Amino acid sequence: MSEESEIQPSEKPSKSQRKKDMTSLQDLGEELTKLKRVQLDKIPLSEAMAGAIHEFTRLNNSHEARRRQLQFIGKLMRKEDHQEISTQLQKLRNSAIVRQPRNTLAAAVEQLSQILLTGNDNDINETIATHPSLERQTLRQLVRNYKKSTDKEANRYKKKLTAYLNDSLA
Repeated sequence: MSEESEIQPSEKPSKSQRKKDMTSLQDLGEELTKLKRVQLDKIPLSEAMAGAIHEFTRLNNSHEARRRQLQFIGKLMRKEDHQEISTQLQKLRNSAIVRQPRNTLAAAVEQLSQILLTGNDNDINETIATHPSLERQTLRQLVRNYKKSTDKEANRYKKKLTAYLNDSLA
């Protein structure tokens, strides 16, 4: 047998390893989309990456559009210094900026649910504009069910709305 026919260990990572790497970069990009603008400013990002993240937050709640934008962010992450981004993100996670006290979040959610339950469609629209991760249809349905229900059922829908807000805003 000649040396050419022997199997040489490949220097490139396997296709499955490359895919895992790209998925992890996409996950890192997804974490960046959950940060506030003040927090994003502390992370070294190119203009293209910052624009892509801003575009993601601007998108409505269309699952497919957000999925495609996340893939694009993952693609842009290949050109970024993802080690530095990971380090800065970890620092932010450990700081008090990212962690919101539980009682503060609970109070904000309670106040928001009261506004939604006693308000009208404009309050729902303002809430969606402020918190794009919330889904308009779900909010409207929970509020509508609360307003149509009897006193016994109303408490159940209020709890559902509060739970939905807690899950979406946490």
